Amino acid sequence: MNTSKKELRVHHEQLYTLSSLFLEDYDTICLGHSGCIHKMAGLTEEHIQYILQQGKNAKIELPILFEAHFGRVMEKVQQLFHLPLNIVVNDWGTLHYLVSQQNPPHVSFSLGRQLVYSFINCPWYEDILQNETADIRQMYFQVNVDSDSIIVLLQQYGVQEIDLDIGPGMQESIQSLRKEGIAVNAFLGYAMVSMSRSCHTARAYNETVGNCGHLCNEAIYIEPRQRWNRFEDTMIRIAKENRQRLGELIVYGNIVVQNKEWTGEESFEVDSICDDFRFSPKQIRQEAVK
Repeated sequence: MNTSKKELRVHHEQLYTLSSLFLEDYDTICLGHSGCIHKMAGLTEEHIQYILQQGKNAKIELPILFEAHFGRVMEKVQQLFHLPLNIVVNDWGTLHYLVSQQNPPHVSFSLGRQLVYSFINCPWYEDILQNETADIRQMYFQVNVDSDSIIVLLQQYGVQEIDLDIGPGMQESIQSLRKEGIAVNAFLGYAMVSMSRSCHTARAYNETVGNCGHLCNEAIYIEPRQRWNRFEDTMIRIAKENRQRLGELIVYGNIVVQNKEWTGEESFEVDSICDDFRFSPKQIRQEAVK
């Protein structure tokens, strides 16, 4: 994987614990959350100012916003628009609203991983595509936003960058998007495979939603053994071979990621590589802490 730029995604409560030496490796630091509005609590202008003082680019990632929280979150976020920021959005409604406003030129937008994906990001893609020809399989491996109409829309909306759980087979899409001026921020491991409106972790610990933010800082490992047949409302056992192919999954709140790293050995270019400490079992290395 060829690129010279790196990005770090981290919870804002961990930001001040990171040493300047550790942060030297990164050009950009992104705070916020792609799955839960309650993980945004406590994020302030001081956190963004701290990032800028370190000489880094600053981003805020927004989760999917439902009507109950939309107005409050937009008001809080737009209060930060006097600062140079990139806003990572994960639903089209939020993006449409933001670009309809009178935004200063130093505020830009990116698409998050809830909006950008390939069939290869699905842990059971081999089962889905097993009867397809090689040409059809290759087509489904391409990135969903790589179409003429979507690219035009992104350009009209001023979207400068996309996030992508990267994998083999995406090279054609990535090259196409980059030629159109849309930068690709690559996540090399622990692909995001599911996001639900309700919180798995809160249910597991029987915690009240809103008081549960600390619980999803730790991973819950699961090995799926059964699947639901919704047409008959029954559970069907998953064969051992299919379980091994699916691999272990990890739950963080309402986000599920696949416990699998990809080294990025294929030789194609992206614009930056992102280390996401929020949704992987990697612990921040000891030397990262002050």
